[in-house]
Amino acid sequence: MRSGLGLLIIFAIVAGNGVIAAAASDSPTITAQGFAMTTTLRARPGQFDAVRVRIEAPARIAKLVVEQGDLVTDLSTTTNRSLFALFGLEKRPMNAYDVTLNFAPYINARLTAPATYRIGITVVDREGVASQAAFTVTVIAEEMRSIGSAAPAAAPRHLEQLEGTFQRRGSGTVESVGTTGLTWVTLEPIDVTIRLRAARADASLRPLQRSSWNDIMTIEDLQAIRKRVSPVPYVDVPAARGGAAGTVIALSNGDGDVLIHLTDSDTAVSQMGTIVTLVANVRR
Repeated sequence: MRSGLGLLIIFAIVAGNGVIAAAASDSPTITAQGFAMTTTLRARPGQFDAVRVRIEAPARIAKLVVEQGDLVTDLSTTTNRSLFALFGLEKRPMNAYDVTLNFAPYINARLTAPATYRIGITVVDREGVASQAAFTVTVIAEEMRSIGSAAPAAAPRHLEQLEGTFQRRGSGTVESVGTTGLTWVTLEPIDVTIRLRAARADASLRPLQRSSWNDIMTIEDLQAIRKRVSPVPYVDVPAARGGAAGTVIALSNGDGDVLIHLTDSDTAVSQMGTIVTLVANVRR
């Protein structure tokens, strides 16, 4: 009986040691899904699709460390729950047999400057066995083109410059030569302050600084005014003795954009009422 029991005990110990050795030999694995770890993923900022990596640990996960630049975090023990969404997690993967990380939210949120970035992954199971892997992503500033296929930059389109005049006699209609687009009413009779408006109902009026006349030389410059300056319903200017000189206005309608620089103004009295004349340089 003793010898039989001794043999049974020895067999159990040997078998137990064999099971432990077998469990320890199953190292954690790190597997890319849909791409190869050796291939650099490329995309424009914020446009990386799913970047999934699956981690499996038969002895369960004890540590799952992600390293990228200054970021070194153990996702299995971190108390910063805001990181979970960046890696497609709902909770810490501590003691999990497997987990899939999605790096796309992190890449799109944190890696926005054009460059190549390395992302490292280390998994350690509860028996202290570790596995490591890494992959790289490149954030590109613009879509990559083949050599020689880049489109040439468009040449600026310069505005045509003309001279024009506007004139109104009393309450009559505004007559124009060389330009069009403005009308007005008289607000104050002494210095003859007039209220300039766009002549067309579908037009918008934008007052600009005097220096704008020297800065706006191309069609692109003039079109950009629509985005930078809000339209107004009218602009009040004094017309007597050159008072309107220096006024710069941008007019926009369905036919395009016009830049008007009033260079002189004058008034005169007539039987038909006050005559108001505006002299302008015009670019269109």
